[in-house]
Amino acid sequence: MSTAGSTVFCRACGAPLGETFCDLGTSPLANSYVRPEHAKKPEPFYPLHAWVCTKCWLVQLEEFESPEAIFGEYAYFSSYSDSWVEHARRYVDAMIERFGLGPDTRVVEVASNDGYLLQFFQRRGFPVLGIEPAANVAA
Repeated sequence: MSTAGSTVFCRACGAPLGETFCDLGTSPLANSYVRPEHAKKPEPFYPLHAWVCTKCWLVQLEEFESPEAIFGEYAYFSSYSDSWVEHARRYVDAMIERFGLGPDTRVVEVASNDGYLLQFFQRRGFPVLGIEPAANVAA
């Protein structure tokens, strides 16, 4: 996504963005913990204003930080939460039943973290693909 003046442009097709999808105010980066020696310094906050492109329908945030700064050494692993993993297992069972999915259905998850969800599809014989930007988590 690029900007020219105050106009924001779609990072996929270049069309001007003018439609808000959701504006959640501001937030610090996820999993960017403040070191003790920086505890008294202000933490940077970034807008969580998601735009939707009315030409290609991509929902996107403006880019304020590089992917390396966000995902370089990501601290959160979804599978550390037993209750979340159990929720994922039940969700997979429900989706297979609801949509009548069979083993010939490929399951793709964007932002798949450490595979907490895809493992349950894979155990049932589904081909899976996890797309995860944080190299340490994906490994």
